[in-house]
Amino acid sequence: MAGVLRGWTEGFIEPTVEAVGPAWPTVTESSRPFVAYAGVWATARRHGDLAGEPGVSDRRLTEAMCAHPGDATIVGAAQLEVASVLRAAGAADEWGWLAGVGTAWRAELEQMWPVVQHVAVLLIAGRCVSAARVRRLTDDRLVGGLAI
Repeated sequence: MAGVLRGWTEGFIEPTVEAVGPAWPTVTESSRPFVAYAGVWATARRHGDLAGEPGVSDRRLTEAMCAHPGDATIVGAAQLEVASVLRAAGAADEWGWLAGVGTAWRAELEQMWPVVQHVAVLLIAGRCVSAARVRRLTDDRLVGGLAI
């Protein structure tokens, strides 16, 4: 679903019994940090929901990052790249992710959480989901609510 939010337009998400590694949709290299972050964020969000916790806590997000080291590496590399750009531009020595980036991504993903859940239900039911269908669902969510 995150790939669709970053421009993926063709292909299908297929149901699988177990994860066999990251399945990257056709997105730009610059979109990969968001797609990786979205995966660990969704894991953290789901675990929080199951535990009756609202939203995504930093603890849950850290646990999800640890459980998905490949995604954590992609996100971490992007963080270092941002920090190096800030230092090169003369900004204060900034080692962490720009606070606004994480905040924006979290808000975007939280808004799309009903779409994530809907797509998950379809996949659990054994259905393939097209990028076009996910795009329609995300567009519907952005325009005025999700009628599922």
